[in-house]
Amino acid sequence: MDIIAYLASPASFVHLATLCYVLGLLTRNELILRTFLMSGSLFYILYYYNIGDRPLWEAIVASSLIALSNVPVIVRIFKERSTFGMSDEMLTLYRSFPNFNPGQFRRLMRKAQFVTVDQSTELLHQGIQPTHLYLTTSYGFSLIRDELKTELGPDNLLGEISFLLGGPATATVIAEAGCSYVAWEVSDLRDLMQRSQNIENAVTVLLSQDIARKLAVSFPQKSARPPLIVDLPKAVTPPL
Repeated sequence: MDIIAYLASPASFVHLATLCYVLGLLTRNELILRTFLMSGSLFYILYYYNIGDRPLWEAIVASSLIALSNVPVIVRIFKERSTFGMSDEMLTLYRSFPNFNPGQFRRLMRKAQFVTVDQSTELLHQGIQPTHLYLTTSYGFSLIRDELKTELGPDNLLGEISFLLGGPATATVIAEAGCSYVAWEVSDLRDLMQRSQNIENAVTVLLSQDIARKLAVSFPQKSARPPLIVDLPKAVTPPL
């Protein structure tokens, strides 16, 4: 059979549609699967349009609906895997969440509150259960544990030990006027984690890594007080 004549025949459209369906069902990648299924439906539309003296409109409409049903899923998958459309501010913030994919990060940010304080504000109080989890995005935060004090800069999680273990805050944190931070209500964040196992895993890993990073550069004090690094930069801040 002449190859050009075959490619122009309705039979080729059926064969190509079948090939797309088979290849799609053999892959574990959902984006590739959906792309193949939509392509197969498009080839069937070409087949139904050319097979008879007139197009088979009922079959064309059915195949069109099948093809279109894949579009929102493909868009959702693309948003899950791409940072397209994020503002520069959000892209900068996204770097603080290396174990989140873009879709998980977007869902987490929908629960977030972006705050710039206009006066000195206490975020955490030592010995009291926090109601929020915080991420600092600027300088000007003071951490006080007993009589010891240190300054915090951006990219510090606050209240992570309390969130993971359910205990009270181990230090007091005060945000000075002009500071900015991101806050999540503990109840909202736990609800989000309950509805998505992937987000629960990502949040747990993020908080655990933050605690491990802080503990790795901490060292015990000679006094009986809990260990605390005083007047050192963010990288050596003890866990809260």
